[in-house]
Amino acid sequence: MKAIKPIKEEDVPHGKNIVESKIVYKLKLLADGSIDKYKARLVAKGFTQVYGLDFTENFSPTPMIGGVRFVVIFILHFKLKRAQGDVSGAFLNSYLKEEIYVRLPEGLKLQGSSVVRLLKSLYGLKQAARDWYELSDHIIRTFDSELKRSQTEPCVYYKNVEGNRFIISVHVDDYIIGYENEEYFQAFVKHFQKTIKITIKDEVDYMLQMKLEWTENTVTLSQNRQIETLMSKFNACEVKKSYTTPMEAKLKLTKGNVNELPDVPYRELVCSLLFIARYTRPDILFAVTMLCRYLVCYTEIHWKAAKRVLIYLKNTMDITLVYTRNITARPLELYVDSDWGSDPVDGRSTSGVLIMLYGNPVTWSSEKQSNVALSTSEAEYMAITSGFKEVKYFINLMQVEMKLLVTPVKTNLDNIGAGYMAEQSITNKRTKHINLRYHYVREEIQEFKNFDLDYIDTKNNTSDIFTKPLDRGLFEKHRDTLMSTDQERHMENN
Repeated sequence: MKAIKPIKEEDVPHGKNIVESKIVYKLKLLADGSIDKYKARLVAKGFTQVYGLDFTENFSPTPMIGGVRFVVIFILHFKLKRAQGDVSGAFLNSYLKEEIYVRLPEGLKLQGSSVVRLLKSLYGLKQAARDWYELSDHIIRTFDSELKRSQTEPCVYYKNVEGNRFIISVHVDDYIIGYENEEYFQAFVKHFQKTIKITIKDEVDYMLQMKLEWTENTVTLSQNRQIETLMSKFNACEVKKSYTTPMEAKLKLTKGNVNELPDVPYRELVCSLLFIARYTRPDILFAVTMLCRYLVCYTEIHWKAAKRVLIYLKNTMDITLVYTRNITARPLELYVDSDWGSDPVDGRSTSGVLIMLYGNPVTWSSEKQSNVALSTSEAEYMAITSGFKEVKYFINLMQVEMKLLVTPVKTNLDNIGAGYMAEQSITNKRTKHINLRYHYVREEIQEFKNFDLDYIDTKNNTSDIFTKPLDRGLFEKHRDTLMSTDQERHMENN
């Protein structure tokens, strides 16, 4: 037995903890929602482990969603071949540093014993993901000394050599691989197989609950299966209402009484919508993040607003996130905006940030500012800071590490005053109180020359969609910049 060894309970060394376990049943689904396999897995109850005895370090990195989208766009832009790798029972292959004993579930025995010693790591252990990451990292990095692990995104590995570009995104035991050289790719798979069996598919069609559909010059990302599941779960299938925006324009929400919360699954719905908004539907992000502010003080009004977002998704399932190969697009472009004093309770503003990678949205955010701004210019200045911090992730990954020239990054904003504050080291009665952390933007512009500010009209600032509920006309204008419909894609492909 490679993973566990039966042992009598009386033979467990004195002072050792016996970790409890259970059987977990799960369905593994294919991209179309059909059942791939039925799974039954023995897992440890990690909460019964003792720190310092059963484990010490347990952190394991996972890629930011922006990093995953970066790899997808990188593959599309450089016209790389693609493949997807999956390791079955990955954690059971990783080495276990600690001496751990596990009690089998009630009624289950192995060779007459209900206690086993682990020879390899086991699902459910606090250190299991870390053990697996270290093994996977070792396998990848020992293949080729030129295949580097990113210091910016430790779940991305790359070799950016003309004619032999190679990139990998690792999410636990799932691998997205882009490559130019077939022999190099086959050698990598053979190297991996020497240690662990990995299943390779010649198409990246499903990852992180996102469906991917590729053509020669486009890739479409969607989560319609998840939307349909939510519609069924929250009884939205038969709703006849139709909404053209996810949130009513100029809607103002206030806190409810925490002792009188309505008996509805508000948190479950909003958090499920947040997952979709962050991954493939940026058009609902502002509405969902606004609703997230009331997870412990919601009312029937908030519940109806959440249901409206779901009904909007139901009516717009033909609108998906489409990446297009555009060789003339800028490597990076930034849009920033803010809605000054939008919170009626504390007067704080909302920042909206959109980052375009080779003309495609790779990262978007909508967040409440941590300080009260005293003017629209100050609120925009804070939004610029948020945008710069997000873009530096891609500058470090692409320019510093992969040697792809991406600076200066064109930064689009619609407030002249904020741009002046960022480009000039001014101090006066309007700026002397601003927190030092926000002056970081001046260093990035003036000293490092990483950003180039450009004033645009508000109606052309796509990040406006992340700062407030818009009327239908302006909302659809910005949404169309971000997203695409089935009809539009059909016209583009023909």
